[in-house]
Amino acid sequence: MATVDVSKSKILIVDDNPVNIDILLELLEGFDVRAVLDGMSALEAVNEELPDLILLDITMPGMDGFEVCRRLKADPKSKNIPVIFLSASADDESIVKGFDLGGVDYVTKPYLAKEIVARIQTHLTLRMAMRTLDRLANLDELSGISNRRQFFARASRLFDQAKDKNIPLFLFIIDIDKFKTINDTYGHATGDKIIRGFVTKVKKNLPKAHCFARLGGDEFVLILAGMRKDQARDQVEQLLLNIEQTDIIPGSDISITISVGMGELKAKDRDIDELLARADINLYEAKKTRNNLYG
Repeated sequence: MATVDVSKSKILIVDDNPVNIDILLELLEGFDVRAVLDGMSALEAVNEELPDLILLDITMPGMDGFEVCRRLKADPKSKNIPVIFLSASADDESIVKGFDLGGVDYVTKPYLAKEIVARIQTHLTLRMAMRTLDRLANLDELSGISNRRQFFARASRLFDQAKDKNIPLFLFIIDIDKFKTINDTYGHATGDKIIRGFVTKVKKNLPKAHCFARLGGDEFVLILAGMRKDQARDQVEQLLLNIEQTDIIPGSDISITISVGMGELKAKDRDIDELLARADINLYEAKKTRNNLYG
């Protein structure tokens, strides 16, 4: 099994005793370590830059470690950061409370050097593994953009926000014209390059898209929000033109066109599926002539 390198991980130490901090800094030489002396400073540090792991003393003046952890776990941005509690207290009540609040480990003082380093490395390795699993679950492996699963999660949130705040929202289903013919003619390896090249073009032409995902095969979905209908259409029509006029694979003479169906958010819509259905119907119309936006 390949060894996971956690040496570049960011660790935040929170302890009101400078001596304890110095001991940990020496043990963690080689890691990217930041230290603060109180709970409020810890919350501010996390807000500035999310660490990969937090070593959190429990007994501190003002805000104790338990309260710091409670606040971290209540914030969506920091709730998944692993917290290892540090304490001179080894009573069952404190240990159970630490785990109940979301801590991943509980280390008692004085520290055993090899033990605490081993625990830190274990939790950092688990953290990296969870990130990898999350990426695999939510990103399309070939194109590097959101996959179908992540699209529906993000699109549903955008839909709810647009409905609540009366924000214009437009959904576009995009299909690469004659993609099967391209695969049959040039091979699937070239087809994969075309997928990646197309994604690069979209990112360059529509950098402020609210959501861009691959639904599967040569079908993609794009969401633009907070603009007028003519502005949204103009952006996508410019994308059609740029795709048509440039070589999709640098250094080759292969060119492609795309067909696009648009769905506009309406007051009566109950969920994102209704926009998707209308955009899909309009995509069918667009493909009758190809290289076209319909809707």
